Amino acid sequence: MGRHIYVHNPFCISKCPYCDFYSVPCATEDLMKRYYETCIKETEYLAENMHAAEDDHPDTIYFGGGTPSYPGKELIAKLLRSITEAFSISDCEKTIEVNPSSIDEDKAAYYLECGFNRASVGVQSLSDEVLKTLGRRHDSGMAVKAIENLKKAGFTNISADLITGVPGQSLEGLVKDIRTLVSLGVTHVSTYSLMIEEGTRFYGLYKDTLEELVPPELEREMYHKTLLTLEELGFIPYEISNSAIPGFESRHNACYWDGCEYYGIGAGSHGFLGSVRYGHKDDIEDYIRDFKANCYIEEKMSLEDKMREYPFLALRTRKGMDILKFKERFGKDIHEVFEDAISKNKALGYLEESEGFIKLTLQGLDLANPVIEDFL
Repeated sequence: MGRHIYVHNPFCISKCPYCDFYSVPCATEDLMKRYYETCIKETEYLAENMHAAEDDHPDTIYFGGGTPSYPGKELIAKLLRSITEAFSISDCEKTIEVNPSSIDEDKAAYYLECGFNRASVGVQSLSDEVLKTLGRRHDSGMAVKAIENLKKAGFTNISADLITGVPGQSLEGLVKDIRTLVSLGVTHVSTYSLMIEEGTRFYGLYKDTLEELVPPELEREMYHKTLLTLEELGFIPYEISNSAIPGFESRHNACYWDGCEYYGIGAGSHGFLGSVRYGHKDDIEDYIRDFKANCYIEEKMSLEDKMREYPFLALRTRKGMDILKFKERFGKDIHEVFEDAISKNKALGYLEESEGFIKLTLQGLDLANPVIEDFL
């Protein structure tokens, strides 16, 4: 398994009221320039000191955020070039997240020319009312235009994010959004249920009222209708929150669910190398001063820890837990290690086993978290 690379861009135009990712709005050009110069230094350090082997080139590169399409395009291109040169990468999946409010046709063409071959668009909704509730800076017309600009520029692998369970959102409107996105030519759709996270503005607004405004049964109906509609349109739900036309699944996202190793670059990023999960503190200036000191060890994992984590990751996928892969990776029979959890959830109808895999049933998808907790 090759390693992967995640780059965190902590800059954005404004902070969305539901977002709990590390981001800083309205940064100066000087701060962004110094930040990306430090990211290049960290890239070179990782390539020189942490690279597994000369022939082990990273399989994917992912620029997330924040809003990677907000900083100057030259800063992004320079860092991507540094990564590909430092790790001797010629061809791999290279994704950049973009927001409709900060992408135009020229910038889209520039991203493609500098090496990105996949774009993930933060659409969130094609309803102007829902977008207003979410505090987004774009409207539905801008979201459509962003996808069209990416297509015109030459991107053939485009993903769109949608948020479900938003106050004021209708089931019919959600289905219409999906059909419109597919008609525009997206190849991948990620759908996320609105989560109320502590520390966000939405926490104060909706922490006690979200279930009244969006009853759980409606939220679940939205989830199932989303999967059904996408399948009807040729998109396979290969993970709990992600569906794609076959061949356009996100290889980068898949690396997390398969327990692969990955580098984290930038303030607020996280990585996993060998048996160590590490993170960077949420502090840009501290990162710029000393990126190595800004990094900390989150967890040192034993073989037992990795074995226990396997169901937590694999059960998010459509295929589920690979019985043979578990045996090859850990030298133990998955049925023996997790006998109680497997038996209990099979009996409840939440798990099923076929063709060498143990996976969540349709009923089990609604109860994924408690099912997975039985394995931990």
